[in-house]
Amino acid sequence: MRKSLLVLCALLLFSAALFAQYDEKKIEFSLTGGYALGNLAATSDYADTWHVFLLNPVNESTAITMANKNSFTLGANFSYFFSPNFGIQVGGAYFASKPPITSDWAINWHWTSSGSTYNDSGSWDATQGNLTSIPIYLNLIGKYRMDVVDIFATAGPTLYINSYDAMAHSIYGDQFSFIIWQWIDWFDVPLEIAKTNWTAFGFNAGAGFDIHVSPSVALTVEGRYFYCPKKDFVWHWIPGTYDGYNGIFTGWIYSEADFNGTGMAASKTTVLTVNPSFFSISGGFKFFF
Repeated sequence: MRKSLLVLCALLLFSAALFAQYDEKKIEFSLTGGYALGNLAATSDYADTWHVFLLNPVNESTAITMANKNSFTLGANFSYFFSPNFGIQVGGAYFASKPPITSDWAINWHWTSSGSTYNDSGSWDATQGNLTSIPIYLNLIGKYRMDVVDIFATAGPTLYINSYDAMAHSIYGDQFSFIIWQWIDWFDVPLEIAKTNWTAFGFNAGAGFDIHVSPSVALTVEGRYFYCPKKDFVWHWIPGTYDGYNGIFTGWIYSEADFNGTGMAASKTTVLTVNPSFFSISGGFKFFF
């Protein structure tokens, strides 16, 4: 009996010593910065075939392409450990990207009088979109220590606070006939996605390691994937007064109804799908309390 009590007391003293040492450093705070790999590549298309009385159809189209754009990211988090190996983590990150957008257009028209075919195509200078994503997460974290190195992994649900806007261009044609003459011309019409803010739920998962340089400070490196559901955006054609590329039509006024009415340009333009998800590789400092 006495021997069992001595063993139990020894175990209690040993456990108390371990948790006393651990309690001094059960809170971790990290500040990181790094490089984020985006998933922003997407396309949107406009195509229409139209004609006026006695004239053959005109085929016009625009391919709007948003390229992927990587960027820098910042992050910070707090971790609280219930045991030397497991705890919870609250944190956030900041990701902002300006992906370039190009607009490639083409037009085709078959003259009724001569039987010849007219083709033209080109590309307008790249514009850009603007995406900002702020993920805020609540994770479980596991840690394994090897001498001065800690290996950790985290994962959990994430609230995303996002913002996006963009500009692009599209072709819009018109034609006119008078007795034996026929004219066709087309316009560079700007398109926009007005700044839109939205929130969404997703998740994040990451892993990394810490190298202790003192009892209270470590260098930390981590890779983390942030998943956020995609969102579709509708292009808004901007009404205004436009001059044609061929110089035939000048000062032609187009209203909201010309572009956005039933069967008009906006309804023939496919949505642009934006993916705010990204993968980041970050490094920084971690502090132990």
